[in-house]
Formats: sequence, C-alpha cells, structure tokens
Amino acid sequence: MREFDVEEEMKKWLSTTYERGSKKPMKEPLTAPWGLPISDADVEKLKVGLKSRSMDDRWDMLIEDPDENGNISLHILRSWLQEECYILHIVPKPSNGEGASAEIQGTTWEGNKAGWQCDAEQAKKEAVMLARGRVHCEFETLPHYPSSVFWALSAYKKLDAE
Repeated sequence: MREFDVEEEMKKWLSTTYERGSKKPMKEPLTAPWGLPISDADVEKLKVGLKSRSMDDRWDMLIEDPDENGNISLHILRSWLQEECYILHIVPKPSNGEGASAEIQGTTWEGNKAGWQCDAEQAKKEAVMLARGRVHCEFETLPHYPSSVFWALSAYKKLDAE
C-alpha cells in the first residue's frame, strides 16, 4: 500500500488543471459560436484559472491542457458540486503575429439548470460576469453587465416536464 502523501494530495486539490472525466459532465450541453476577441492579458488570466479555497468560493475555473493546435478550454464549475456550467473554447493568437488577438471561438453551457434553460446570449453574459468577477478579466469589447443580469429569470424558459 502506498503511503499517503499529504503534500501531493494538496497540490492536486488546489490545481487549476481540468482533468477530463474527473467532474460531473453537463446533463444537456448546448454550444454556440462566439468569435469574441480577447486581450493577451485576459488570456493569461484565464490560463491561470481559479480553484476555490473555501465553501464561500462558489466557482472553480479550471483550464484544460492545450490541444495539438494550442486551443484551450476554460471549464467553469460550481465548486462544491463539481458540476460544469460553462466552457469557454479559446483559440490562441497565431504564432506568426498576424491577426488581432486570441478569441473565444465558442461557448458550451448547461442546457438544463434544474428545469430551466437560457439562450446563448445569456450564457455568454453569465460566463463573462464570472470571469470578470473571479479572475478579473476585462473583455474590453463587451459592456459591463449589472449583477441583475446573472441568472435573470426573464432570460430563462421553463423546460417541459417529461
């Protein structure tokens, strides 16, 4: 039997690396294209991610290792449930220096939040608000949304009971 390594377990627990299959997947994932340009500073903040340190921190932002093209995904989860709510699909700035900046190519969000569903625009607003509030991204090209926009019932439709 392997000796329990407290330091190693703490590193794993505090890691902001997303491990595929280690979290509860979305029940009804919905995906939409985006094409939102983001600054290098915001890309770096998103790459760092965030791991909750206490029960008061309700969100984790975990970064998935880049794919063969350098694309990354930021997974936004409810921390204590470890349930995915949003995924931002990020395409890096081309290495040849051409083009503006990196962009959020698309987003995926939970399409069934306790029997309620929002559209792509609402999901994007919520993901932006979380990234601004938790890792201090700017998203300079977007307006600042009032807190009343987050999970605004008027932006959701009730799903039919089956």
